[in-house]
Parts: sequence; structure tokens; C-alpha cells
Amino acid sequence: MSDPRTLRILEIDGGGERGYLSLQFLKKFVDQWGIPPEDIWKHFDVICGTSVGAIMSLALASGLTPDQMQPFFTVQGPYIFSLTSLIPSVRPNLAAKIALILSNTPFYASSGPTAEDYGAGLLYKTVQDTLGVQTLQDLKTNVIIPAYEDDTKTYVLFSNLDYPEFIGQNELASNVGLASGAAPVYLPPLVMNGHSYLDGGIYQNNPGQFGINIAKMIKPRANRFCVLSIGTGLGETGFDPGNPSMTDPRISPELMETLNNLTGPTETIEQIFSLFNIASTGGQESVALNMLLQSKYTLDQFYFYRFQPQLDPNLNTELDNTDPEILEYYDDLANEYYNNDAAAITNFLGHLMA
Repeated sequence: MSDPRTLRILEIDGGGERGYLSLQFLKKFVDQWGIPPEDIWKHFDVICGTSVGAIMSLALASGLTPDQMQPFFTVQGPYIFSLTSLIPSVRPNLAAKIALILSNTPFYASSGPTAEDYGAGLLYKTVQDTLGVQTLQDLKTNVIIPAYEDDTKTYVLFSNLDYPEFIGQNELASNVGLASGAAPVYLPPLVMNGHSYLDGGIYQNNPGQFGINIAKMIKPRANRFCVLSIGTGLGETGFDPGNPSMTDPRISPELMETLNNLTGPTETIEQIFSLFNIASTGGQESVALNMLLQSKYTLDQFYFYRFQPQLDPNLNTELDNTDPEILEYYDDLANEYYNNDAAAITNFLGHLMA
């Protein structure tokens, strides 16, 4: 970093497998920037993220590169979002998802001798293997990670900064990432230290404003701010229709037949997920708009760039879709968006490097 008065913040939204889209943008951005990918952490005072964005943020703050994170989406992802360790991307169909919700069973819970090879078990193993025994205190830069402590009904912020408003300074980074990534309905809660945690998106899917504020707490005399905010695209987060012909041993054939013959429950569940998507997106985009207004219309030395493409509504861009076709779409979309916005990206990079 050059100007000591400048605060630099990297923020990454949540969005399940759509984090692959964010990763492709970040790779292109770092390549144009010209810094060593393993040194991303050196160039930000704070790295913050939610859910899959939390896992990515913690990995970057530990010195991992975007290339090292890619297998999380391309190799493990198709089995994390699968009902079996044998075949990738076997997702419940609509009727099965309704049945699982009614029985309070997470879609991608895993069990038995192959539990670590698919679903939540594979997610836990992958994140634990990636982040190892590092605690938040061991990370190379400051982090802020939202989550929801379900048993106490408390919104929490994990951070390696020692302030009374934050928790988890000595917690394993892998546990913090899993706590923020425990998407309700899709994955089981993360149980840690006697508490049960749910996805940070319930709290704030774009913790960029938190990142700015803790950066100011670290450097109260700073008067210049650069925020790189990376979204996972605007579009439906669910309800992926999955595999219409699949069978799930957790659901009785009789119940499946009944649900397949009913349209009402399906429509109701889809409406509920649509409202959840609207609420989650509204929260994250209000933060982004606030920062955009500050950068465009105030006299503050505040520089902001937001990657947030509009997703094709004709495609299944739900957070658990890991099919090769959707990953190819995300690759193409990241390239197209980057090329179309090259001037704005270059301008922001100029401020970031000043």
C-alpha cells in the first residue's frame, strides 16, 4: 500500500455456488492489478464476507490465492450440493424439497460412512482442510464475518479485532466460515462452543459497511477510502428444480407421490423462497447503493466499485446448481462483464493503487 491515509476494504457477498462467479471476477481483477495473488491480503486493511463470501474472505486473509480456491467450486462443490457421494449435482426436485422442509431436514445433510464425501460433511472437511488450525488471530489481515446465533437469537460479528462488539477472536477460522455459511434449509446449523449458528446472510449479506467502520477504528486519521465489493449476481437464489426423476431415501414414496400431484405447496414454497430472496437482496443492495451515493455525490475521498451482474432469468442460477453448464455460464458472464466495464475497473484500480 502507498498512501498511509487510505483505507482499503475488500467485501465478498454470499451466494452458494454462485461464489464461483465472484471468484472469476476477482481473478481477472488481480491479474490486471499485477500483484502476486498470494499477497492480496497485504493490500487490504479489512477483508469481509458472508456465507461463501466469508469462506473466501478467510482463505484470502490466510494467504491463499483465487486459483487455490477454485476447486472448492469445481471439484468439491458438485458433491457438496449432491445427495450422494457417487454422482455430482444430484439435487432434490421440488416435491422432495417440500418434503424435506416439512420434516425439518436440510437438503444436503450427510450421514453414514461416506458423510465426508458429500453434502455438509464434505463442506466441513473441505473448509477445515483449507484453513487448517488457524484461528482468526492467526490471519494476516483484519476480517469481519457476520453470522446468526440461533439458540440465543443474536446477530453476531466474528472478527480478529478485540472489541466488545465482536466475538471469536481465538476461534478456528474454519468454524467461523462454516458458521457464516450454514444456509438454512440447505445445510445444518454449525454447532460451536455450545451455540448453534446459521448463515450470515440472515444478518447482512454485504458486510461492506462493517468493513469500512472497523477500518476507521484501526486508522482513525485516515481520510481516503477504497472499497471493492464483489457480489454473486442478481437473480433467483432458489428454488432450483433439481433432478425431477430423483429418489431420496429420506422421503417415503407415498409422500413423494402425493406432493408430485399437488401444485399448491410447490407454489407456496416458491413464493416463500422468492420473498427470502427479495429480503436478502434488498439488504445487500441497500448497502451497495449507500456506498455508491457516497462515492458519486459527496466530497468524501471515497472510491467504490461493485461487481454485481444481472443473471439470466431463463437459467437455473440458484445457489445449489453446480452443473458444468452453469459454471461455464458464470465464466462467460464474468469475462463479458469485465470487458464491458473495463474503463470503470481501470479507474477504480488507479484509486486503489494511489
